[in-house]
Amino acid sequence: MRTILLLIFGLIILFSCNNEDDVQNTVYKNEYERRFIIFQDSLENSIVKDSGTIRVSKNNNLYKFDFELMNQTKIDPIENIQMEMTGSNSLRNINWTPTKFIMLSRDSINISYQDGKRYWLVNAIK
Repeated sequence: MRTILLLIFGLIILFSCNNEDDVQNTVYKNEYERRFIIFQDSLENSIVKDSGTIRVSKNNNLYKFDFELMNQTKIDPIENIQMEMTGSNSLRNINWTPTKFIMLSRDSINISYQDGKRYWLVNAIK
């Protein structure tokens, strides 16, 4: 019984030291830009696959994701997304679901987001 309690206490200490608070947020400061290599967007029953740049901007606590494709195709931005810090120093959208999931880390961004008939699938790296 003592061994189990010591093990639980040790794990609590170990995992509580890993969590970083918002003060140490190095994911998003004033600018966040990543090159993406896989992109899909539904545009009037067609699919665009391309590479380009994703730019993330923040106004108050709302984030906006702008896409600039290499072939200059116009892609609507994803706007007004509230994000929160996770314990692994990543940003994730609040109230996420499997069809509305955005995760930003220092080195990458992953978007799987559906809004009505439109969807965005983006994997980007630094």
